[in-house]
Amino acid sequence: MQGAVVFVQMRGAADLAALHKNLHGVANVKEVYMLAGPTDVLCHVEAADMDSVVNAVMAIRRVEGVASTDTRFILSVH
Repeated sequence: MQGAVVFVQMRGAADLAALHKNLHGVANVKEVYMLAGPTDVLCHVEAADMDSVVNAVMAIRRVEGVASTDTRFILSVH
């Protein structure tokens, strides 16, 4: 398994409930966390291969209400 965490900044007037639903609809997004602080949302992506992880990250960027993303690819899990 390959994975990533994607920090998402919302557009100012984005509908939080719709954003949450749409992010959950992206293939290989396993968890969506609404956060307090400078980052609005964290998405956990997990897939069989890195190409699928990258495709999910690119799909997250296209979701309505997403202003920007900052991605960290997971190297190992202990």
